[in-house]
Amino acid sequence: MEQEASNDVSKALIAALEHDPRIDLHRYPVQASLQQGKLLLQGAVENIAAKKLFLAVAFELAGDSIVLDRLRVSASNGEEDGTLRVGVVNALQREPALSEYSLRLMRDGKRETVHKAEDDAGLIDISVEDGVVSLSGHVGSLTHRRLAEVLVWWVAGCQAVNNQLEVVPPEEDNDGELTDAVRMAFEKDPLVHASQLLVSVHDGTVTLEGFVASKEEKKLAALDAWYVPGVLEVVDHIETRD
Repeated sequence: MEQEASNDVSKALIAALEHDPRIDLHRYPVQASLQQGKLLLQGAVENIAAKKLFLAVAFELAGDSIVLDRLRVSASNGEEDGTLRVGVVNALQREPALSEYSLRLMRDGKRETVHKAEDDAGLIDISVEDGVVSLSGHVGSLTHRRLAEVLVWWVAGCQAVNNQLEVVPPEEDNDGELTDAVRMAFEKDPLVHASQLLVSVHDGTVTLEGFVASKEEKKLAALDAWYVPGVLEVVDHIETRD
């Protein structure tokens, strides 16, 4: 019975997404199965947009069931964990907005401090295993929590991010917070002209408008928005000059 239910879920998932131009089901097939009442998603997807779109449909199909996310973003560079680990540490350590936080790295079962902040306003623990980067500890704002995840996603070889950072003291999330985080992502990306883009957010749906120089920059801007935690959908109305 569970096998039949798994087949039904897989068919429903494919039916919901097969006509979405942002997803290539032929090159990047995803497996969906029910295991002990939980919906398990496995496989490699093309990019962060595809991963989040799959998850959105999966949560709708699952109802009250738990969704187990085992989807990976395909990493064409194929970096080893050691290289990815160095890249993640460098990305977080070089970001001025995160300089007030100490950084610790988990390696071979041991934690080592790689950056000791003077103010020590927070702590980010980093671990890397099989292309998956996990972040834990605590930071001072939702924006910094989101920024840390975006920076990690941008590191070559990152296939998934498990962001368990806590915000201390807690902050209430809202569309304004998410708008600021998307704008910050654009500002941090040297390949995107942030000043030429307009961002609006409603209930997790990000709408992008403006003009950019090329279709490639338009694609990068949309993906930057998808990388931000809390973004549920991206409506791309950006126009290009080419």
